[in-house]
Amino acid sequence: MPSLYLENSHLSFAAEGDTVSLKLSDSGADGIWHDLPLKSDGENRYSFAEGEVQGKLAWTQIDDERADYNLEFTAAEPVRLRLEFSWGGTGDCFHLIPACMFGDNNHDLVRPNEFPTLHEAVAEEQGASPLWEFRADRAACPVSMLCTPAGVIGLSVEPYADDAASPDGFIRNGVLSRLPAAGGVSLGYGNDPFTYVNKMMFRDPTAHRSNGATTSGSLYWLPGDGKSAAHRIVRDIYGRMHERPQHQKTVAEGAKALAEGFINPNWNEEFGNYTNMACRVPVDNVLKAWRPISEIGWSGGGVLAYPLLMAQARMPELKFPKTGGQILDQIVATWNERSGFFNDVAGPSLVGVPGQGGVIKDGGINGWWSGFMPHTMNRHCAYTNGNATYYLLKCARLMRQSGGDPTAWEDAALKVCDTVIELQRGDGAFGYLFSAEQRKVVDWDGFAGCWFAAALPLAYALTKNEFYLTAARRALRYYGHAVAELTCYGTPMDTYKSIDQEGVLAFVQATRLMHEITGEDEWLEQLQAGADFELLWRYAYRARPEFAPLKGTNWNSCGGSVTSVSNPHIHPMGLVITDALRYLAKQTGDDYYRDRADDGVAWALQTLELYPEVSGYGPYGVMTERYCPSDGLTIETFEDTGEPASMWWSYNAWAAANVMEGLLETMEEGGALPGS
Repeated sequence: MPSLYLENSHLSFAAEGDTVSLKLSDSGADGIWHDLPLKSDGENRYSFAEGEVQGKLAWTQIDDERADYNLEFTAAEPVRLRLEFSWGGTGDCFHLIPACMFGDNNHDLVRPNEFPTLHEAVAEEQGASPLWEFRADRAACPVSMLCTPAGVIGLSVEPYADDAASPDGFIRNGVLSRLPAAGGVSLGYGNDPFTYVNKMMFRDPTAHRSNGATTSGSLYWLPGDGKSAAHRIVRDIYGRMHERPQHQKTVAEGAKALAEGFINPNWNEEFGNYTNMACRVPVDNVLKAWRPISEIGWSGGGVLAYPLLMAQARMPELKFPKTGGQILDQIVATWNERSGFFNDVAGPSLVGVPGQGGVIKDGGINGWWSGFMPHTMNRHCAYTNGNATYYLLKCARLMRQSGGDPTAWEDAALKVCDTVIELQRGDGAFGYLFSAEQRKVVDWDGFAGCWFAAALPLAYALTKNEFYLTAARRALRYYGHAVAELTCYGTPMDTYKSIDQEGVLAFVQATRLMHEITGEDEWLEQLQAGADFELLWRYAYRARPEFAPLKGTNWNSCGGSVTSVSNPHIHPMGLVITDALRYLAKQTGDDYYRDRADDGVAWALQTLELYPEVSGYGPYGVMTERYCPSDGLTIETFEDTGEPASMWWSYNAWAAANVMEGLLETMEEGGALPGS
């Protein structure tokens, strides 16, 4: 780390011929920020005293890339402090706060006011602002980074600071990004300019202030390397903050409970299907089915079929009311000859936004997502079709290994692979939406097509036809550009093409399979890049939820992954790449990726143990899709008081299936976590 120097009462350091400046300021209840000039108290030690605010800032040089700081203050009236950095060089910069801010958060491509975008102010668009500050525990790793043409700057902060006068005994700290080329942290957070809660839901700003507090963190300067250097910063912070979730039950016990949950309570005779269920804690804590799971992929279909087939083989005493094979047969039956794709639902499905006019209709192409993004109506989606095709071939491989005959699944999946390759663009893209009436891409923009790339190595392994590998290589080089640029967007159809975590799961699966099948180094490098992007969403530490039922419990966010900048909560989908992360660790000899995989499994096992004592509903084996470690997506409420809740009172079949997949694949490897 270059030496810091004091000039005009502010700190700076030289960075590849340019300058990075540091600024300290404070703000009281009026929200006005005041500069806090620094005075040297000796080598790397500084003090400040401005009005009734005084304190100290000390630095410790750790190595060539990192210096640690300790910041403390006292004040006559409650204030909060900001420590900001700004880049003095020229050229485009990319702001990065893990799980919160990726560049400008796709400002030009998303619907106005959908979620925070880092952009100059736009009239009547509260989502656009040149400054966004979030609670530090909203970030999967509490650091603000700036990727510059010369290197990456990072400034981290402890998410919490002790304060005996605070109701919880501590205050929450913050992280921020500011245009054009600045970022920073705060001792005492402030949601600025608004508190972002959910899609198109911005609430008044909130903040924590104090009469005195102390925090610490690190300043990073990593020259060169482009955006990939940001992953090294995350890795370093993880190494110092990591705390693995603790659980009582084993992987095998968790997997069995999840499998039994599909039999009871999840199965619904009236729908003749697996379901999503909900209740109203604490007034009515009995789960009731509210929609059948008829979608062919993403939140149903193949994602249920694969773990059910695995469970059936490992636990033959369990009798599922609908087997994984029957689910796949239903998917195959939806083949649309005109389009060359599967219809996106197989049976009665909710069409439209739940609670906002959505109704259950029999058959067709439309699903619950059609109300979120109306232009998906009557069109095939790459996410559902690509995901279903991948799982058909993955299940077929499993079936053949056990002596079964999955020819019908294979033939159907290969037909979709052939269609999408026929439509593949010259640069490798597969498309986002497709016509249901002819073989045509109607929307190219989005990462969801990468799920077809995950299916193609399996198609090659089955047929030995180089046609599939050639298409896979072209696709992964195309989607790999977005991974390298940290701009993967456009996978879920309910997030308006926000930057998201879900799409890279396809990239991780695809590159793992490509390396496993071809042995080509390119795909191991790309697998690592995909894993590193996922880890920008995966919590590196234990957060302290603000709201019950998670507040004050031993629940630990470490290992859980956030869905997108649109949906700021933890969901279980990252469990599906558990095996791929372990493969990466084995191939590279780097246990970091095994540790992050094991965190995910430990998180899932501990989260399962929330039910029913902490959750207030559901038996052990239930999973919802929404856990809130911070103040994002806290839209569920307690029925009796109306107070916000830190989880959804639901049983989401896909969430349980994703966890079951991760646990069953862990059992295939031996079934135990270190220390369990």
